[in-house]
Order: sequence, then structure tokens, then C-alpha cells
Amino acid sequence: MRKLIVFALLMVVSTSALYAQKFHNEIEYPEINTFQMPEVVEFQLRNGIKVYMVENRELPLISMTALIRAGSYMEPLEKTGLVSLAGRMIRGGGTAKYSFDELNTLLEGRAAGIETGFGLTSGTASLNVLKEDFDSLLPVWLDVIQNPTFPQERIDVVKRQISSGISRRNDDASQIAVREFFKLIYGSESAYASETEFATLNAITREDLVDFHKKVMVGRNMTISIIGDFSARDMRRKLERALADIPAGTANQLNLPDVDYSFEPDVNFIAKNDVNQSTIFMGHIGGRRSNPDYAALQLMNEILSSGFSGRLIQVIRTDMGLAYSAGGNYGSNPLFDGAFYVTLSTASANTAKAVNAAIGEVKRLQAEPVTQKEIDDAKDRILNSLVFRYDSRAAVLNERVLNEYNGLPADAFNQYINELGDVTIADVQRVANEYLRPDALRILIVGNENEMGDQLAEFGDVNRIDITIPQPVAARTDAGDAAEGSRVLGLMANALSPDGVNHTSVNYKGVINQGGMALDASIAMDFANKSLTQEINAPQGAITISYVNGSAKMAMGPNEQALPPQQAEMYQKELDRNYLNPALLNGDFDVEFLGNDEESSDPVGKLFVPDLNLTFYVNLETGLPVKSVVKEFNPMMGQELEMVTTYDNWTLAEGVNMAYTSTTSVGGQVATSATINSHSAE
Repeated sequence: MRKLIVFALLMVVSTSALYAQKFHNEIEYPEINTFQMPEVVEFQLRNGIKVYMVENRELPLISMTALIRAGSYMEPLEKTGLVSLAGRMIRGGGTAKYSFDELNTLLEGRAAGIETGFGLTSGTASLNVLKEDFDSLLPVWLDVIQNPTFPQERIDVVKRQISSGISRRNDDASQIAVREFFKLIYGSESAYASETEFATLNAITREDLVDFHKKVMVGRNMTISIIGDFSARDMRRKLERALADIPAGTANQLNLPDVDYSFEPDVNFIAKNDVNQSTIFMGHIGGRRSNPDYAALQLMNEILSSGFSGRLIQVIRTDMGLAYSAGGNYGSNPLFDGAFYVTLSTASANTAKAVNAAIGEVKRLQAEPVTQKEIDDAKDRILNSLVFRYDSRAAVLNERVLNEYNGLPADAFNQYINELGDVTIADVQRVANEYLRPDALRILIVGNENEMGDQLAEFGDVNRIDITIPQPVAARTDAGDAAEGSRVLGLMANALSPDGVNHTSVNYKGVINQGGMALDASIAMDFANKSLTQEINAPQGAITISYVNGSAKMAMGPNEQALPPQQAEMYQKELDRNYLNPALLNGDFDVEFLGNDEESSDPVGKLFVPDLNLTFYVNLETGLPVKSVVKEFNPMMGQELEMVTTYDNWTLAEGVNMAYTSTTSVGGQVATSATINSHSAE
């Protein structure tokens, strides 16, 4: 019976399969929808504005974008970030007619959008509305781009938002690697790689924004594309009337700076010890979109680094198991030289192997012809990915506008497709040998130096890159007395270590009061070796925080985790600014005497440590500090804050004096206080 049942089931399955096959063969597939290229209507206004229009009656929507011939390549290095800030503020500051909040309310009520922004080589000002609202909101869009008020209070808000981003830019290893690699390629002060810093952001004034807007938001810098549910003839009349009052102005030239690059190999390392893998970038300068070999280079790039189909993934990840991810690109920009790079993410222990494997794949492209199958598959992947290039009328319009803006022929895409079909195996090997320089790669690794060891030594001398975020320092109007400062520092050192022994570390126990909690703590500070250990009895259990020369971690029970760079930096500052640090290691610090404290009834002098932006108020009779003052820029607040710590109840033990009572206030508000019970010194 069991055999009969199995046989019957097999017959059912077989019959079903045959029926399914027959049914499949009988399916009549409908014809694939064809896409008819839309007509692009173009004209130019008397004030120089070029307009491109495409009708699209599918939905009752209208989208209009002004492409503006301007970008961050125009800004001075000392005011990096100016153009980006201006782009945000044109829309984000409101106008005399509509404040920022009123503009938001108006647009939200109409389900409409107005946005402005600037990048490296261009800017945009867009309007997206329902058809029925176009006539009423077009004047609002014009008001925004012509009459921004740049209110200082809104500028301050946006600056604080940008400052917050600057303060977090070292959180992610991949972002660090991308940023610093392009600095290696183009130069840290190049328009193509420079970063907005706190100092450059602070240097930007409202007048700078006004001047930039006045210079670039003119007719001869504008190309407008508009698509939607309208009659081209009627829309042309509307735009001719509405845009006529925009001043013609002077056209900007897209004269981007030349790239100064030499093919020199080097190895660069950035320590990020809170990760357990290495992020690797390696490469050199690339080329331009106008290169006659553009199609062959793109096909070469597809074979090398096209996702799971590329050699990098197939060999380095799948076959060798050396990378979590792998990719790359041969950059060919239309307006300036792009960059060629290979990027990998791998376990710390495999860093050198992964680098060598990637270099090996680049060299293999040069030494061995690719296969015909690789050529055919790569062409298919590129062509298949381009199926959706013309998936909408808007895509056709955007490409038409961008081709003209970038100086490319209107049929650049069709030319590329034709050239791609003609690329041969020999062409791929030729361009690999002509344009790739595997012996002149600039290699960058972001990773955990504690786990990596000395793997990078095989590639040559390693250049360590410092990615510390520069903090803005207020300009000083007075110069201190260095000789008197040295004398007062010596007086302070003798008071803190009266036995004359060169103490470099202290251990102490006490209670820290913070956030309404009193926490028992044991703290060890080694100033010579830049290490700090805190053992805290918190309500959730014992917590140990350790910091050693740039890296910090936290342990609770059997669990341990690395702390982010911002917290590591905080512990470094705690070491640096402790009153024992400059006193016990006084030979390593420059100091200045800024005179007596006029507000104190005791003889108190102000001892300034420029490297730390720190001032000690020292009792000139006892040599003991009364308080310390640090003025520091707070990126979250977007302003400089003053931190004041007062010291009292000095106690001598094992040759070192420590303040057994201290209170720290930030911005006039008490933040923490500490009481020491005992201490020892070494």
C-alpha cells in the first residue's frame, strides 16, 4: 500500500509538471510598453535664463528646478562652508514677506515644497506643487530666491546644526576613510576635499551670505527645467512674465581649479581603536568624462569592482574570505579629474593580506586579458542597469539640462552606448595598463592599531594622519609675561609637590556628585604615560573606565566595549587640565603670567597655559591654585562656554598636595563636585 501511495504521488507530480510546462508554453505575453521620448521645448529669456520644458499630463503636478552656475569651488579656504550655508539659508531664513515659520506653514498647507542648496559645482532652487497651486506659489518661489533676508538668529541656528555635524564626523570609520582618502588625492586645502571646520564656519558672516547670493542668483547663471501638467505654450508665457524681473547679472565661469597630483606611492594610517576591522582605500587620480577611452574604462571598472559580479568580491571575499565588502571606481568627472580607488573592509588581522590581494587584482587586469564571457557579462550588466535611465520624462529632461551644463553633447548617452558595444578584450587590457598605476597607489587604512600590529610595515614607512577636530580659539588681545609665568609655575609645582620628588602619577578615592547621584570612585592618573582609570560604584554595578593614549573603553562585569572618540578626547582633556599635570610636568608646558586677579582680596595671579586654553588662578603666597578656568567651544551649543573649577581643603600625602574638595560649574551652573577621602603618589 505504501509503495502504491508513493507511486501515485509521483504520477501526480509528474503530470502537474507536464501540465505546467504545457501551460507555460501556451502563455501569450503582451507587448512590452514602449517609451516615447518626449519633446523638449527650449527657449531663452532676455535676462539670460535658459528654460527647458516637457509636458507630462499623467498627474496634476508641476516640478520646476533652477540649476545655478555656482558652487563651493568659489569660496575662499578660510571660509570653507560658506556656499553650503548660503544654500541652506536662502530657503531656511525666509523673506521679508514670509518668515521661515510662515513659509513652512504656507507650503505644508498646500503639500508643496521649495528647496535650495549648493554643492561643489552647482546649486539648485526647486518648486514642487500641485497644478492648481502653481500660479499662486510661483511668486513665493521667486520671492525666496530673490529676496532672502538672512536673519542672524536663523544663521546662528543653522551654524549650530552644522557644528554638531562637525563634532560627530569621526564617529564612523567609513566616513573617515572616504574623507581622508580624497584629501590624499586632491590635497587637504583643495576645493575638492577641504572640510568645514569650526573656525571657517565662525568666520562666515551674514554679509558673506548676502554677497554670494547677490553674485550668483542672476539670470545668466540660471537654467530652468520644468515638467508637469501644463500646456507648453501657456507655460512659456507665464514664465516670460514671471521671470523677467530677475536681473541678468554676470555669468559665472566654471573654471574649476586644476588638480595638482603626482603618482607617488605612500601608506597612511588613522587609528580608530573602537573598531575591530580595517577600512581600506587605495588608489590615485582618475580622469575626465571627455576621455575618448571613457567607455573602455567603465567596462574595465565593471569587471574589476561591480558588486558581487566583480573580481574584487569574487576573489577577495568569496574565494579568499578576506573582506566583508569590496568595491571600487574609476572616476571620470565632467568638470574636474575624478579618482580611481579600490575599497575594502576586513578583519584587523587580515589587513595586509587584503591590501596585497586588491593590488594583485589590479595587476592581473594589466597582465592577463579578461575573458570574452567577462566582457559580455559586464556589457550586459551595464546595459541592463541603463534600462531605467529613461524611465520617465523627468529623467530625459534632467539629462538634457545636465549635459549642457557639463559641456557634454546632447546625445552623450547614445554615444556612450555605441562606444561600449565596440570595446574589446584588448581595449580593456590596454586602458588598464595605460591608466592604472598599481605601483603608485596611495593607501589609507582606518583601523585598530592594537589589533593590527605591525602589518603595514611591509608596505614602507607609514604616515600617521591626525584627524583631531580643530577647536576654535578666541583671538587674544593681550600677551602674557613668559618669564614671570615660568616663575609662578615653579612656585605652583613646589607647593603641589613640596618634597622635590618628580611625581608623575597619583591615585585617590572619594565621592563624585553628579546628576543628583553620589558615586564612590577610585581614580588613577598617570600624567607621563597619558593614562586614566576610573572605578565607579554605580547603582547598576561596578564600572571601570580606562583611557590610554588616545583610546578609551568601559567594562562592567564580563562585558567590555570601546568608547567613541569624543569620550576618549574628554578623558584626555581631564588628564591635561588637572592642576597636577602642568605642575608636575612643568618642563613640557609654555605658560604666561597675565597679572593679578583684581577681584580677589588675596594675592592671586593668573597663570595661562596656551596649549590647553587654560588659566590657573594661583595664590602667590601659598603657590596653590584657587581655581581654574577653561573657555571652550561647545559644538552642540554653537558657542564658547566657560568651565570654572574651584579648589579647597588642600591635603598633603606622600609628597603631593591635593584639593580634597572641588566644584565645577559650566556656564554658571554647577555640573559636578568631588570630595577626596585619601590619595597616594608615585
